[in-house]
Amino acid sequence: MYIDLAKIDEKGIVIDDVISFDESYIKKTPIKKLDNITVKGRAYYSVTNEIVFECDVKGVMVLEDSLTLEPVDYPLDIHINEVLGENTEENDKNESKRLDIIDILWQNIVLEVPISLRVNPEKDYELKGEGWELLKED
Repeated sequence: MYIDLAKIDEKGIVIDDVISFDESYIKKTPIKKLDNITVKGRAYYSVTNEIVFECDVKGVMVLEDSLTLEPVDYPLDIHINEVLGENTEENDKNESKRLDIIDILWQNIVLEVPISLRVNPEKDYELKGEGWELLKED
């Protein structure tokens, strides 16, 4: 998803879109599926002439339970407020200057992935398998 920086006016550009991340993004992460993510916000120039990207991101990412490896729907609800840099005369002259916000969204989504996720942490799971058994947790 690209934003054309040449089209940003005094009010900014309104962003209201639904996106999905393909396999190339999620293949080396604990995320198993990341579809239908709602992005609502805007990109604008601040009073200091910096490009600001501000949005709310909502959706559901599918992760695995840390113990049972069952798929778990994990809610995603984050607010992004990124200052991306200063607008210069060079940017004004370069009419094809575009900003890829997918990378900014992806960086902020990855920060929301929990280190460990348990669907039912109170439940005692049988900690044994074929040829092994956990006798004491110590």
